[in-house]
Amino acid sequence: MKAPLVERALHIFLEPAATPRAWSYRVTNPQGVSETGALPSLDALAAVLQRHGALLTGMPWTELPTFGGAPPSPTDGVWSWDERRLLVGVKPDLLELISRDDPRELASP
Repeated sequence: MKAPLVERALHIFLEPAATPRAWSYRVTNPQGVSETGALPSLDALAAVLQRHGALLTGMPWTELPTFGGAPPSPTDGVWSWDERRLLVGVKPDLLELISRDDPRELASP
């Protein structure tokens, strides 16, 4: 009996075995896991989403990790943030890091 076809997917999750608990990611494809790693910063999250964001599955925008600082107001079009920057855009593979002081209008998803 053939194994079911596993499509390519990006999973972002809170690593249950890590102490302290930490965010991680895993990219899967039909051959199995092709990439995995920690997400310790907004830069790391942005890099993973640039490479694999189109494969993001099983997680709404509002559940991506954040890395410090108060939530921006409003949060429309904001995927994540840290104390100095926002990760913004309309699709998970077309995001950019901008300064919290950037005057541009944020696009809604």
